[in-house]
Amino acid sequence: MMNRFIPLVAVAVLLLAGCDKTPTETSNDVAEARKEASQDVSEARQDASKIEDKADAKVAAAQDVYARTDETARAKLTRAESEAMISKAHADFDVALVEANGRHDIAIEKCGQFTGVDKTACLSTADADFTAEQAAITATRDAVLVQAEHHD
Repeated sequence: MMNRFIPLVAVAVLLLAGCDKTPTETSNDVAEARKEASQDVSEARQDASKIEDKADAKVAAAQDVYARTDETARAKLTRAESEAMISKAHADFDVALVEANGRHDIAIEKCGQFTGVDKTACLSTADADFTAEQAAITATRDAVLVQAEHHD
């Protein structure tokens, strides 16, 4: 029976021989380790907070630059769109006026087949139609120019 207790005694001796510290010393060491770990965690959190603050500041600065750039780009685009509207209005006006002149010239030529009062009436009608068409063309151009002026 004694043979069974020998291994147990050997293990107990080995366990006791490996312990250099008393339970109080171990408890104090554990408390110190916890304190150091807590300080380390606190320092790590402070460092992380500083890094996060710097990152947030960089993001805010980038957003500010983007907003200013976006605003500038939007202003340039609006100005370009307005200028394009103005250019197109003038070009469309020129084309419409040339077309109206062509129709007027054709109408006047057609009046050549008449004489007297009939010719005078035909020419007056052709001129009146041309004047009305010019007014409509000018009004269309001016409406687009006003729209371009207020484009934003």
